[in-house]
Formats: sequence, C-alpha cells, structure tokens
Amino acid sequence: MFWRVMYEIFIIMLVITYAILLFADFSNHPLLTDELMDKVDTWLIIMLIVEYLVRLWRAKDKRKFVLANWFDLVAMIPLDSYLYLARIMRVLRLVRIVRASPFLLGIIRSGPMRQVFGVVTIIMLWSSTAIYLLEYGVNENIKSFPDALWWSIVTTTTVGYGDISPVTSGGRIMAAILMITGIGMLGALTANFATHWTETHESKSPDEKDRLTEEIKKQTITNIRQIENLTEREYETLKESMDLLYRRTRKKSEE
Repeated sequence: MFWRVMYEIFIIMLVITYAILLFADFSNHPLLTDELMDKVDTWLIIMLIVEYLVRLWRAKDKRKFVLANWFDLVAMIPLDSYLYLARIMRVLRLVRIVRASPFLLGIIRSGPMRQVFGVVTIIMLWSSTAIYLLEYGVNENIKSFPDALWWSIVTTTTVGYGDISPVTSGGRIMAAILMITGIGMLGALTANFATHWTETHESKSPDEKDRLTEEIKKQTITNIRQIENLTEREYETLKESMDLLYRRTRKKSEE
C-alpha cells in the first residue's frame, strides 16, 4: 500500500512537471533549453520502456497484452529528432504517463469529477473573458487573455497575490462574485479529489480479492460436506456465501 501510494504521487508529479516543460517557452530562458528537453525525453523513454517490459513480463497472455497496449509502444518511439513530430510525440508521452496512474485515469473516467471540472472550467472561462473585456486597455496589468485567466484563478482560490487587481466597477463586481463562489467551488473540487483518492487506494488489490474468493470457496466447500450437521443459522450463512461466491466469480469471468 505504501509503495503504491508513493508510485502514484511520483506519477502525478511527473505528469505536472512534463506538462509544464511541454508548454514552456524555451526561447528566452537560461536553464530551460531544447537540450534539456531532449535529455528529459530520453530518460522518460527509458523509464517507459522499463515499465512496459516489467508489465509484459508479468502478463499471463503476452500477445493479448501487446495488442491491448499498442499505444504504449507508439508513445515510446524516439522521433523527437524530427522537429515537426517532436511536439506530437511529447503529447503522446504525456497521455501515456497519465494512463500509468490509476488515480489520474480514474479522474478522467469519473462522471462526478468531470461534472465538477466542467463547472469550474465554465466559470473560469466566463470570468476570464468578462474581466478581459472590462479591463483590457484600462488596466495596465491585463494585457492578454492569459493575464485575465491568471487573475480569475488567483481570485477564485482567494490567494490574492495583488499583482493584478480590477480598476473598473464591472471588474470589481466580477471579483466579488468569484470571491464568494470560489470557496464553494474549491470545496467541491477538493472533496471529490479526496473521495476519489480514497476509493482508488483503499480498494482491495486483485490479488487480495482472489485470496478472499478462495477463502470463501474453501469455507463453503467445508460447510457443504458437513451440511447435515449445520444449524438453521449456519445453513442460511452457507446460502449467502454461495450467492456471494457466485456473483464474485461471474464478475471476474465477465472482466
């Protein structure tokens, strides 16, 4: 459990770091250079290859595994030397890293999480567009839409850096709306994150589920052999165990 959580945290940090590098501007930065990005890509490809080979080695049906994970092979192709393909391959690798995280992949597939993200995204875009239209040309700190988006995020989280503040009446009204609704939105977002994290990491692993099924099966067989000695209550428990065993084995076969 501990190493599973550590692996998940490592993957999440890797996704965030690689996404920042992917969309960073290397033209005027002393440390972020194309050479650095090439090294990051090389190490990332090596890591993906090792991780793929480990999963392939552990797979029972290797042919089925290769066919089911063809996207992983595509993401590992080192085509970064071709400039027009470099960005595409890096995006594919970013998607591949996300697929390696049950937590992040679960967020994408979760209906409630998509709904929360949808509401937050709509409010962010609406407030950013409004503040840009209201403040552009009037507020010297808002010179582009990314500036307006940054202001909306900072205001919604009630951080209040103070680097950008509205100067028009309409802008201040928007700020008040975001301040009031921001706490509720963040609360809903963090609550869903926490719930999803708990569901992901406190669920039993496949091996644990298999062991539990085997224990139920052994106990059921033992009770059947001694059925003539069972009490009424023990007989009812036996029927419940058989029903549970049937549903578990059916679910496993369908998967």
